[in-house]
This record gives sequence, structure tokens and C-alpha cells, in this order.
Amino acid sequence: MKMHTLVAAFLLISPFVLAAQQPADHPISAREEQRLRQRYPGYRVEDPNYRHAGEAALNRWMDWKWGLRIHWGLYTLFNGRESWIITEHLGDKPWLKNYFSSYERFDPTNFDANQWMDIMQAAGMKFFTITTKHHEGFCLWPTRTWQRGFEKMPDGSYVEVTNHFSIAETPYKKDIIGQVVKAARAHGLGIAFYFSHIDWHDWDFGWDNRNYWYDPAFTKQSQPQRWAAFIQKEREQITELLTWYGPIDMLSLDISWPKAAQNDAYGIAKLARRLQPHILLRNRGIGNYGDYETPEATIPEDPNRINRPWQVIYPCGTGFSYKQHDTYKPKEWVLSSLIDIVAKGGNFEVGFGPDPTGRWPKQMIDRVTYVGDWLKVNGECIYATRPYFRYHEGANLRFTRSKDRKTVYVICLKWPGRSLRTTLVKAIPGSQIHLLGWKPALRWRQDADGLVIELPAALQDQTRRPCRQAYAFKVESQPWKD
Repeated sequence: MKMHTLVAAFLLISPFVLAAQQPADHPISAREEQRLRQRYPGYRVEDPNYRHAGEAALNRWMDWKWGLRIHWGLYTLFNGRESWIITEHLGDKPWLKNYFSSYERFDPTNFDANQWMDIMQAAGMKFFTITTKHHEGFCLWPTRTWQRGFEKMPDGSYVEVTNHFSIAETPYKKDIIGQVVKAARAHGLGIAFYFSHIDWHDWDFGWDNRNYWYDPAFTKQSQPQRWAAFIQKEREQITELLTWYGPIDMLSLDISWPKAAQNDAYGIAKLARRLQPHILLRNRGIGNYGDYETPEATIPEDPNRINRPWQVIYPCGTGFSYKQHDTYKPKEWVLSSLIDIVAKGGNFEVGFGPDPTGRWPKQMIDRVTYVGDWLKVNGECIYATRPYFRYHEGANLRFTRSKDRKTVYVICLKWPGRSLRTTLVKAIPGSQIHLLGWKPALRWRQDADGLVIELPAALQDQTRRPCRQAYAFKVESQPWKD
């Protein structure tokens, strides 16, 4: 077996490796934890000493509303639906060896972290999630953990090697995650790391039938050292991610371990919490130790049935990662989804992936920039808002409110015509109502059938309206109760 010694080069590749440990921080109080457990049934764990991220972290995240979910890995070289392409070739060992040695061809020469952040900011996004490691096991940071894997020889044969199976072994070599974090901080964007609990490349994951080294006889009892190794490896990788790069806002864990390792998965949550007490953890694989959940490729019909804070993750293409000649949902769908999700009390991360070189497809830029242009006019009805007592009225009206509860935003998904009527909002007598992006105040009246807002003749000309889709009306509202 060939051994690659990369530690010296590794220290040169990643300037973030020598960063100091996280500054001293403190978990939330027992009283605050109790409030959270009362409010969110999904926070109730047996461990009385466990602390979730806390109200300040939740409120900061809830203010952001709109972000990007980035899937990037070796699968972009294969035009597949993320690492799931592996499951289409489980019996084909030569194909799998070629896949697991493709790190030797991963060379994203067009990657520019600052350009990525510029695109997000033009889209009005406030945060993003990037795959540090998907199910394939390939790490976009230069991990120090070791893997048993493959290298392709010039004659087309494969040899077994021990290496880090990371960006450090690629022609590119530079730390992707480190560059992304540095650029995000410079641009003021929130940072989330996606991390897969499962690993289809790691020999120690022999219990998973999608793993290259699958062994149906492998159990905690049959090979205790090997079993302990996959748990320890994740502990080490999580420690790297949460100590090398400074404070991280969210850790988006994915998939689950087998029941025999469930307590160890809870231990991963506790480890992450010790390293960064106020990081928001996705609940996948750790249950009620998580802070939030992510309905995937669906928008909840009834948000009241979700028992913890949430955000929708939804691919704009046929999958979350880049594919040549993919089919994308319309830009209007992206915007209407954002409005609907925010009205229901969630956040929205739309899913796209860059191509193997690190360049974003034009379809992605067009769609997120369209939303960004709308937010330049209407952002105050989205950012830092909270749900109204009802999220909708009929098919076309959505509601949000300011955190001080003094303002209600009535968002009409289609142009309402000469007037807009709602039975769910009562304006303060003598107050003004405005269409966001239109300076003059609008005429309105409150009658037995509700609030009626009149739209002037000038706005019946589409070219004079402040936007082309979804129109937000700002109303000083009379008090209401949850």
C-alpha cells in the first residue's frame, strides 16, 4: 500500500490550519434552555445539561431569510446527482475505483471565492451552506484524517493508497473551505458547513451497503476497533472544521448512523456544542439535539406542524449539484417560493452547484439576480420579519410583519388591479399605506368587509410599477394577538 506523507505540504496549503482555537464562549443559561424546550417540542432531550444554540443565534439566522445551498464535489466530474450517482454503480468495482481516484483530476481553476460572494450579495442573499464533505467522502478542506483509497496509474490500473482524500491531493491543492470562509467574512455573509455523517469511501464505514468496502458481517461487536474508528474520524473532522476557521454560524449535518451508534452521534452534537456553543445544528442524525430542520424539495403546507425552527432547501435544477444541460425552475418560481416560505416563518436556501472548474452556470446567476433586484425594492417585507397570525389569504396574498409588530406587509403575488382587499389587516386610523418602491401614499379605507387599498391609474401601466412580480404593501397595523 502506497503512503502519501502530506503534512508539511498541508501546512503550506491551508493558512487557516494554524488559527487559534475558538475564543472562550459560554452556553446559554438553564432558564433560556427551558424557554426553548417549552416553545419547541423538537428541543426536548433527555440530557438536562445540554444547551441548544440559543435565542440570539436563532434570531440572527431568522433575520437572514434567503441564502444559497452549494453542492460541490467529485460528482460534478460525472454529471451526476451529487454523490447519489455512486448508488447507480454499486456492483461495478472498476467504475467505483475510477470515481474514487478522480480527485487526481479535480482542478477548479475558475474558482474565485470573492466572485462567489459578489454573486450572492447581488442576489440579496445573507448566508450560504457549502458541502465540506458529501456522502462520497471527499473533503473540500485539507483534513489531517487518513483514508484507504485508490490512485490511478498511467497504464489504467489502480493501486491502493493511504491518503487524506481531500483537496490537498488534487492538482488544485488549495483549501477551498478556507478561501470561502475568508471571502464570506469580508462580505459579511453568514457561513454554514454541510457535513455528511456517512462516508461511502471510508473503509471504516463497512456497515453501509453503499460503501465500497461494505461487509454485511461488520458490526460493533464483530470489529470493535474498526467501528470505533469511523466515529473517531468524524470527531476529528468536525473538530477541524470548528476550530480551524473561526466562528461558524451553522453546521448542516446529514443522514444518520445505525442505531448501535446513535449515542455516539449525540456525542458529535455535544462535541460541536462544546467547540462552538452558539452554532446552529441541523437535526439530521442527532434528533432533538439539533436546532433546526430542513424540509427538502418541498414547502410545508402547514408550518404549525413543524416543531422546531426550519428552513426549506430546494434545488433549482433536477438536483442540488451542477449537471450539463440541466433543466432549471423559472426565476419567478424562486421568488414566489421565497415569499411563501418567509410568510410561513421559514428561511429559504435555493440549491445550485458550480461546474467542475468552479464557475456558476448562467441560469443560476440569472435566477438569483432576479430575486436580488426584487429585494432591492421590497427587502423590508422579507428580511428581519416574522410571521403574521395568518400567512395567507386566498391564493395570492401573503403576510409578514415587523418584529415590533407595528407593521404588517401585505404581499400580493400578482398585480391586484385597481384595488387590493384583505379581511385580515386593520390599519391604524389616520396612518399611511405605501406600496414598496412607490413614493406617494395610497388611498385606503376600512369597512365592514376589511381593508381596501386603492391603486392609482398610473400604476395600471405595468412599466411604471416598481417591480414585475409580487407587490408589497406596508400597513401600520392595529395590535393583534398570536
